[in-house]
Amino acid sequence: MQDLDWAKIISVFISCALKPGIVGIPLAVTYGFSFFETLIVCSLGGISGTIVFTYLISGILKVYLRLMDRFFPNRSKRKFGWFNRFVIKVKKTFGLVGIAFIAPPISSIPVGVFLALRFFGDKKKVITWMSISVVAWTLVLYFVLHSFKGLFS
Repeated sequence: MQDLDWAKIISVFISCALKPGIVGIPLAVTYGFSFFETLIVCSLGGISGTIVFTYLISGILKVYLRLMDRFFPNRSKRKFGWFNRFVIKVKKTFGLVGIAFIAPPISSIPVGVFLALRFFGDKKKVITWMSISVVAWTLVLYFVLHSFKGLFS
């Protein structure tokens, strides 16, 4: 990619901020980005998405909990039904690192950030682990997709 095509760069950047494993990295490989271009654009897009969604979702959760406390002050805060038991099992089994490494390639960054904040709440750790995960998955998926690129063209 000799000349900069800003439309392609921006589309890959935004795609990686939302769904790096499913849309962003395959799009970069399809556009013919070099290894370093893919690494830089996809990693920066994923890290930017992680930071934006961490603070956005954190703010939404604060407002939601404040409204729930205001309008439903006598609600029971802990009900241990089947869903809460499942959530606790996932939290104990995978932890923050597991959620961070599962989210980018399978679901999306907003979903991973939401789960991590809901289970653990530490914004700094969520941003750190999700960012490490995004860079790692960018490397892995680039080489996997680049290796099989010839099969699909």
